Amino acid sequence: MTEPPPAPPWYRQPWFWLVATPPLAAVVGGLLTVWIAARNADSLVVDDYARIGRAFEMDQSRDRQARALGVSAVLHLDRATGAFELDVNGVPAGELQIVLLHPISAGGDRGIPVTAGADDRYAGSFGPLDAARREVEIASAQQGWRLRGVLRPGAGELRLTAP
Repeated sequence: MTEPPPAPPWYRQPWFWLVATPPLAAVVGGLLTVWIAARNADSLVVDDYARIGRAFEMDQSRDRQARALGVSAVLHLDRATGAFELDVNGVPAGELQIVLLHPISAGGDRGIPVTAGADDRYAGSFGPLDAARREVEIASAQQGWRLRGVLRPGAGELRLTAP
């Protein structure tokens, strides 16, 4: 009588791979999903929002303060060098924060604090900028106001008034 041939090892069994492949694929897919999510995380919303109940409402107190004070501004920007001049009317000169918000990436936002020179004008530089559309925010923490506007692609001047 002849003996049956020996059974192949476990890794050569087709039933093992038929049963083990879906869970292994799920583990690999899950790890890949975690890696993609961690690498491309969304940035936080940058603005004055307050959570009220289940809704989010924008805090417009600084905008109302700018309207009450009659604040207006004109920003002159050279995109090639990033140099800017800012004229602010309606309030005494002081320290301001100027922020250029990138439309897509928070990493592209540029902000600097500036203080008025002897002629009550503000000047500084953000460094070279691309031609993308930017939101501009000018704010005074001491006086509690802010102005916002949109700097169109290629534009070098922006007039800001309180909403």
